[in-house]
Amino acid sequence: MKMVTIRACSIWRALEVVGDVPVLLIMERAFLGTNTFEAFVEETGVPRSVVSDRLKKLVVEDCLVKNPEPKGRRSFYRLTDKGRALFPVALAMLGWQHRWESGERGFTVQLVHKTCEHVAEPRATCKSCTGEIDPRDVGWKAGPGLAQVIPVYSTRRRPSKAVTARRDKATLVDTVIGLYGDRWSTLIVRAMFSGFHRFDQIQTDTQMSPNILSGRITELIDTGILHATQYCDLPPRYEYRLTEKGRALYPVILSLLQWGDRYYADEKGPPLLLSHRPCQSALEMVMACDHCGEPLKLDEVTYRTV
Repeated sequence: MKMVTIRACSIWRALEVVGDVPVLLIMERAFLGTNTFEAFVEETGVPRSVVSDRLKKLVVEDCLVKNPEPKGRRSFYRLTDKGRALFPVALAMLGWQHRWESGERGFTVQLVHKTCEHVAEPRATCKSCTGEIDPRDVGWKAGPGLAQVIPVYSTRRRPSKAVTARRDKATLVDTVIGLYGDRWSTLIVRAMFSGFHRFDQIQTDTQMSPNILSGRITELIDTGILHATQYCDLPPRYEYRLTEKGRALYPVILSLLQWGDRYYADEKGPPLLLSHRPCQSALEMVMACDHCGEPLKLDEVTYRTV
C-alpha cells in the first residue's frame, strides 16, 4: 500500500502549534501583558477548560513558562523567547486587519512605537534592502530540509462563532485570528502562494479531505480572499486565485514560515529558501514601523484603543 505524503513545510509545522483560535487569542493577550489563568479566561471569552488545555500546550511547546507564586496558590505565565518570537505574526495580522477590515468594529487598536513616538502601521520589509515585500517579488527554491512526510494532523474541533467573534473585547485582531486559527484555510492560502490553483492540486498539496477543502474554498471566496475562474464546462471546473485582499496575507504566511524555520525546521536546514528579487538577497522579513523604518519589538510598543 502506497503511503500518502506531502512536502515538508515550516508553515504546516507551525500551524500544528498555533493554528488554533484559542491559542492565538491567548498569545494575543500574553503580548498585551496578561499573565494569570483567570485573566486569560476573562479577556479571551474562551471556556475555562479550553484555556487550561491550551495553556498547558503552550507551556509544553515552550512558548510560555508557568511560574507559581511563592506561598500562594496562583501561577503566573510569562512569554519565553520562543513565544516572543511570534510577535511578528501578531503584527502582520494587525496590519492586515487595519488595511482590509478597519471599519468592521466600533474601535481601532493603535500601535504606538516608543522609538519615534508615532502611531505605527506594521510594514513587512526586507532586512537587506528595507523595501516593502510584495509576494510577486519573492522567489523560492528547495532547501536542504525539503522532504516528503506523512501528514499527521492533531484532532481539533472548529471553534464556535462565540469564540471567534468577540467584538466586544479590545483585541488586536479578530477576523484574521478566525482565519489563521483554522489551519485548513491557512494551508489553502499557502498553496496559492506556492502556485497551486486547482482543486486537485490543492488537495494533493495538503491531503485535505474533499468536503473540508470545498467548504473552506467557499468561505475564502465569500470573504473576498479568493476568486474563482471557470476553465472547464463539463464537468464544471475552476481555478482559484488570491485577490488583492488575499495577497495582503503574505506577511502573516511569511512570519509563520520564519518562526517555523527557526524552531521546527529539519536538522538539515529549512525546507524552502526564499529570495527577494529587487535586491537579489536571501529574504528575511522584518515587521517595521512605517514612520521610522525601525523594527517593531515587543518591548518597544504600547497600545491604545480609539
